[in-house]
Amino acid sequence: MTEHYILNAGAGFINMSPMAFHRWATHYYKCRQDFQSPHSFSPVPYFLLCRAIELGLKSKHLEDKRQQEVKNEFGHNLAKSYQALPVTAQQLSVDDFSILEHASAIYASKGFEYFNPEDALTSYSRFPDIAALDSIAKRLIDL
Repeated sequence: MTEHYILNAGAGFINMSPMAFHRWATHYYKCRQDFQSPHSFSPVPYFLLCRAIELGLKSKHLEDKRQQEVKNEFGHNLAKSYQALPVTAQQLSVDDFSILEHASAIYASKGFEYFNPEDALTSYSRFPDIAALDSIAKRLIDL
């Protein structure tokens, strides 16, 4: 007589979010590097860099939190997400953090996505230095 056993396996959880978010952060960063504006100015590189920063930072938070928790805690606030990193990972200078904070305020309010006549009239002077933001993005993605 053969004995039969039934095993009931519980649901498992594999957290692939950190890897996926990091991968997409690198994709947005690469898009910024490849982007060539047909005009003298475009907000697109700012958006691409901020999205890369957002996903790169979130990939770190997703190592110990679930996606919904990270979304609820940080939204699109890059500065808040950066400040929540372990102190050992917070390697931006005071000046770089100031640029991140400035970009974060514009990014979170969709300022890099939607046309704002005031920005156009002031030659986008409130936008941060794009080279500095690019450098910050690269460092935060490579954490």
